[in-house]
Parts: sequence; structure tokens; C-alpha cells
Amino acid sequence: MKEIYENYLENAFGEYEQAEFKFDQFELNYRKFFPENKERRVLDIGVGRGEMLTCMKRWGYGAYSGIDISPSTIGYCATLDLNCELVTDTAEWLRSRRGSFEVITLLDVLEHVKKEATIGFLRAIHDGLAEGGKVIIQVPNLQAPDGHLHRYNDITHEVGYVEHSLQQVLRTAGFTTIEFFGYEDYKPTGLYLKLIRLVRALYWAKIHFTRRLTCNMNPLILHPVLCAVARK
Repeated sequence: MKEIYENYLENAFGEYEQAEFKFDQFELNYRKFFPENKERRVLDIGVGRGEMLTCMKRWGYGAYSGIDISPSTIGYCATLDLNCELVTDTAEWLRSRRGSFEVITLLDVLEHVKKEATIGFLRAIHDGLAEGGKVIIQVPNLQAPDGHLHRYNDITHEVGYVEHSLQQVLRTAGFTTIEFFGYEDYKPTGLYLKLIRLVRALYWAKIHFTRRLTCNMNPLILHPVLCAVARK
């Protein structure tokens, strides 16, 4: 997969342009987990096109930074004057900065890590966090209807997660306080968006009913993207 990661921005996104809609979505889903003290260090692992870095910068965190193994994503984010660094070994980079970060974001990254390396990778994140710090994780939700669409959309995805399996690896890595929620695309404002949420809730109720009917596993969160906040 090295060839894909070297030009990941072109292979995964296809264009040199940030997704503007993500700014509102990150504000809605994640800003509440960031510290009030804007001097605390915050880190984004796997910067992509830099939307989270842009949010960190706009939210006023002077000590924000990002790392990635892809030269193309780092090169693009550097053109946007975002603070980021190319690394070859993310876990080793984190272990050399123990206790440094109040918040680490890991958005659409963990599914790219090989299964046998996952626990060590998460332990390195645990080491990089300050006491009481938190990691925010975003992964495709394999317990959602059509979860396979996200899972197999990118050839570099190595592992798929549901709430239980994500909890397994986080607890094994040393995290004890873990909160799960579904990534929310829609703000609950306006009649149209409220109608979308209502219809979606009805559809999800049908999914829950059919899973009960077939005596299948029936986890609560059915959003296409699963989020976890784990505290050190």
C-alpha cells in the first residue's frame, strides 16, 4: 500500500480542495470535547486535507499540530499554512512525546491500521496524552445498515469496527472511560432537516425491529460513522 499512501490525497480524495461541509460537522460533533484553555496542545493524526487542522486553528488553539505518513497530504496542508509534519512511524513519534497532548483526534485512521499493530498504536496514543486527556476516534460503523460501503470504499482499510470491537481494543490499550456516539451529519435546525431526522429515525426503528425478529445482535448506534471519545 506504500504507493497509494505516497499519493494518498490524489488516490483517496481526487482533488486539492477541503470539504467545506466538514467544518460545520466537526463543530457539531467534536468541539465540545476540546479544552477551554486554548494554550493546551492538541494533535490531529492522519490529517487528510486538513479540515480538522483548520478547525483547530479557527477555534484558537495556538499549539495545534498534525502528523501523517503521506507526503501528499502533508504537502497540501502545508500550502494552506497549517502546522503539520511528515512522520514515518506514528507510534514511535508519540512515544517520544509522552504526556504532551490534551486532545488527539484520529478521524478515519484506525481502520487503516493492521490488526496486529492496533493495540500498540493505541497504547502509543495513550502514552502521548496528558493525564485526563482524551482521544477522539472516528471509524466506519460496521453495525450500521450498509456499513460495508464505508468499509470497502478504500482499499487501504484493514479492519472494520463495531462498538464492541472498538471498545475491546481501547480497553486493552489502557483506556477505561469510553463514550460512543454516532457521527451527526445534520444540524437539528429547519423543517427540512427535522423531517430528514424523523424519517431516518423511522428507518432505524425498522432495522432494530428486524434484528430483534431474527434474534440478531442489535446495537443502538446505526449512523454510518461511529465515534468514540476515550479518556486517559
